[in-house]
Amino acid sequence: MNFQDIVPFMDQVRQKLMMVLGSFGADEKELREVPDGWSVTEVVEHLGKLEGMIQYQLRQMLEKEPALPSEPWDEKLTDVSEVLQNSGIIGKKIEAPKAAVPSGTLSYEEAMDKLNQVRDTTKEIIARLAERNTNDLRYPHPFGFEMNANQWAHFIAIHETLHIRQLERIREANK
Repeated sequence: MNFQDIVPFMDQVRQKLMMVLGSFGADEKELREVPDGWSVTEVVEHLGKLEGMIQYQLRQMLEKEPALPSEPWDEKLTDVSEVLQNSGIIGKKIEAPKAAVPSGTLSYEEAMDKLNQVRDTTKEIIARLAERNTNDLRYPHPFGFEMNANQWAHFIAIHETLHIRQLERIREANK
C-alpha cells in the first residue's frame, strides 16, 4: 500500500460495504449475528464513531511541530499490514473503545449519514497528510503498538473490512 493508494483503497472498501449493506432489506437493519451482538445499524454507527476518533488523532498529529515538508510519497510509510501482523491482534476479537461503542439510538439512515460525513472529513485530512512529513507523526494504538499518521489512515479501511465480514456473517445467520 502506497500513500497515493489510500483514498482509492478506502473507496473500494466503502463500495464493498455498501454492496453488503444493500443485501439487507429496509426491515432487516436490526438483524444481529447473535442475540447480544451488534445490529447492522450498530455496526454502521460504530464505523463512523471509530473513524471519527481516528480523525481526532490525525488532527492532533498534524498539529505537532515541527511541520516539515513531506517526505517523497514513495517514502511515506503507509501499509499497516505488517504492523498489525506483528502486534498479535490479527484474528482476535477486540472490544471497541468505549467512545466507539454504538449507542443503539440512531436510525440506520442517521448512522449512514454520519458515516458518510466522517469519510468526507477523513479525505480532507488525508490531503493534508500529503503536504507534510508523516513518518514521524506517531500515535499509540490501545493494544500497545504505534502507527504513523498514514498507517492510521490505512487502518480506517482495514477496520472497515473487518466489519464487512461481520455484516456478511449477520447476513448468513439470518437467511
